[in-house]
Amino acid sequence: MNTHAKPPSLTNAVAAACLLLLVGRAMGQAEVKFESTTGDDVPGWVAVQIQNPDDPRVQEYARRQKIKRELEKELYKIRYQYIHNIRKTELRQAGIAKIRGYTQPLIYDSLVSIFEKEGADVRKAVLEHLAEQKNDEADTVLAWVAVFGKQKEMRSEAAVVLGRRMKDADLPTAASYRIKSVIAEGLRSRDSESLATAAGLAQQFKLIEAIPMLINAQIQGQTVQTGGGGDDGRSLAWIMVGTQQAFVSDLTPVVGDSAVAFDPTVSVITSGTVLRIVDAAVITYHIEVHNALVGLSSEAWGQPTNRLGWDQAAWRKWYKEEFVPFLSAKEKAAASAGPR
Repeated sequence: MNTHAKPPSLTNAVAAACLLLLVGRAMGQAEVKFESTTGDDVPGWVAVQIQNPDDPRVQEYARRQKIKRELEKELYKIRYQYIHNIRKTELRQAGIAKIRGYTQPLIYDSLVSIFEKEGADVRKAVLEHLAEQKNDEADTVLAWVAVFGKQKEMRSEAAVVLGRRMKDADLPTAASYRIKSVIAEGLRSRDSESLATAAGLAQQFKLIEAIPMLINAQIQGQTVQTGGGGDDGRSLAWIMVGTQQAFVSDLTPVVGDSAVAFDPTVSVITSGTVLRIVDAAVITYHIEVHNALVGLSSEAWGQPTNRLGWDQAAWRKWYKEEFVPFLSAKEKAAASAGPR
């Protein structure tokens, strides 16, 4: 982002014009021309996307990215020399020991992406290493892996390690803004496992502000598919419920020397009901999310909420008419009591 009051410099304008020209040629030989390359004549939609290389924030970002790339090269080297396809325990342990030497926050996510496909011993060591850092950046990476990790085993391990980390630090309800953002993103996910993990973390961290999202997330779907609906024969499915009865529908005479016989034709008649499925709606009930919602809301309200069941309208009415006033009264009582 350009924070300077002056327009983009000439160098930036030329760079933008060249970039647009190259992109245009790559997408069908389109040609982009500018009558002038001065900063004042650069279109606004281009100018806002040009980062000023003199901006300290841009320079700091570039410096950090350069350091990160160098550290990633070292980590890849460790992976292939000590861990990847290596069965010797001594070498693997030596590699794990080297991994523990990387404590820079900017490399936390790379530790996960580089070693997530390795053995359980390495994955666990990486997660434990992140927990040992005892800072918000590492805790956020653990939360992200628990919710969105590519490997199922690593997601489960990350959730356990994060829970133990919060418990050992005596911070069960002190989720940072970053961790809350990860949980919120998970509660919007369409992936069942990510959604369930995020709901469990919301309950673990006692995030009462996540209750509305849990209410919405416990039931997902209502995706309607249409097969036609007319007489054109297009349908999603045909279902027949009936019984079949065999019978002789015809006799073919067979004539021979001094003999006459009949060859029967056996047919089958079906009687019953045929169901034509024209439209369908799929609704998914997420039990893990529902259980987390009931547990979190019951604890926060001081009364059981399981009576609300899966009724979305009842949950929303309870939250608006009962829970929000309850929280307001609780806050007023705490304010009037004053500091202890």
